[in-house]
Amino acid sequence: MVYEHLKKMRKIVNKPQVKPLVFFGLLLIPTVFLCCDGLFGTNSVFFIVLLVMLLTSMIEVPLFTLRTKKPEYSDTEALCIGEIYGVPLLEEMRADAERRYKTRITLNMGGFIIPLVFAFYLLLFAYPMEGSPLPLLEVTMSTLLITLISYMLAEVRSGVGILVPNYIGIFAIPLGFLLAPSGLPVANIVEVLIFVPAIFGILLGMLITLMTLPREEVGSAFFNIGGIGSFYSIYLISFLALVLRSIA
Repeated sequence: MVYEHLKKMRKIVNKPQVKPLVFFGLLLIPTVFLCCDGLFGTNSVFFIVLLVMLLTSMIEVPLFTLRTKKPEYSDTEALCIGEIYGVPLLEEMRADAERRYKTRITLNMGGFIIPLVFAFYLLLFAYPMEGSPLPLLEVTMSTLLITLISYMLAEVRSGVGILVPNYIGIFAIPLGFLLAPSGLPVANIVEVLIFVPAIFGILLGMLITLMTLPREEVGSAFFNIGGIGSFYSIYLISFLALVLRSIA
């Protein structure tokens, strides 16, 4: 009964990796002084979004289920992988004798939903339109490039899910400045040509990876989009965008 309860709970709440969460939490403390531009300034809103992303990174929103192959790990291998990535892999493999997972697809609140909504907000509502048209072509080009890179570098790890390198979003920084129209303020470059394409590109790359998943070759009990294996890639570029936006 206890195991079944915990298994159901993991549909909504995943096991946090404490040390990285503490590190990023401490990293936000000195950043407060960079964001003191008034109660409702853009920097303050950016900071609040990052704080909420961190606090909600354990929450998963279930979407649907599908069948994928269960990996043939030994108990020792499953235990080690579970400790590295913070997933109860050993318990999931022992849950039943079936050779296939009933895989649950979930969206992470802090690594998918909140950054995606904030990216749309910056793109559609926060960009100053008077005399400065939205650089849609540049945003599209940057997003497509980062999507391609994310898809190429994403890895599907049996029993864990989709893994994305933490550094992948950094590519959006030089790309954003390179594609920026002449005269566009640095703050706007950071918002619409760095943060927005990075978020869109990483998430799209992961979704394409999921849609092209070879279900007969690899599988996991959960695929947390924006969660385990990818949250820190989203959070790192979001933090760097906050710092660049604050000192612009």
